[in-house]
Amino acid sequence: MVEENLREVLSAITSPRKGVKPSFELYHVIKLFLLLDLKEPIGRNLLSKELGLGITSIRTLIKRLRQYRLIDVDIVGGCFLTEKGREIVSKIKKNINKIADVSTIIDNDLKICNYAFAALLTKFRLRAESIGIANIRDMAIRNGAKAALVIFIKNSKAYLPPDESINEERYKSLYRIKNFLDASEDDVIIVTFSDDRITAEKALYNTIVELIS
Repeated sequence: MVEENLREVLSAITSPRKGVKPSFELYHVIKLFLLLDLKEPIGRNLLSKELGLGITSIRTLIKRLRQYRLIDVDIVGGCFLTEKGREIVSKIKKNINKIADVSTIIDNDLKICNYAFAALLTKFRLRAESIGIANIRDMAIRNGAKAALVIFIKNSKAYLPPDESINEERYKSLYRIKNFLDASEDDVIIVTFSDDRITAEKALYNTIVELIS
């Protein structure tokens, strides 16, 4: 699937139908794809628990994904990705290496809120510079985060751009996050914060969808 079609497809899945807006968002769709990629097939009940959506919403989401031939359903096993669905996952994972809850990894030196989620974007430093660090942080705030960090990996060290002196030697949490996510040269780590776990996670997913689209 060509790159420019990713957001178009995801937006179509989450768009209102007959004036009714679904309860699921881009965040839920991306998370569902990554869940299926990790451990398909998955039944409706487990998807409901993992995505925090009611069974009715899960049925609607599955129906829409089947309409676009992105998933299929085995009566016994549950939902699984189609080849077209795997193309979507491949596009998502082209830049996103890992997504993780780092609430307990970040210490008091950088702790802003109770919850923090992080995404590791592979070899994304030059692209992040072209987008603009302030723009990325603003994007995360628009998507619901209370605060956000953009972390660069350069010369094997994690730092907060544009000041390379604000690095892992001064802030040990940067070192901890870098090692936890196994970040390497020219990778970028986006961290979103909130006092609510779901909000922090949702803000991260929606922000990285914007970035990779």
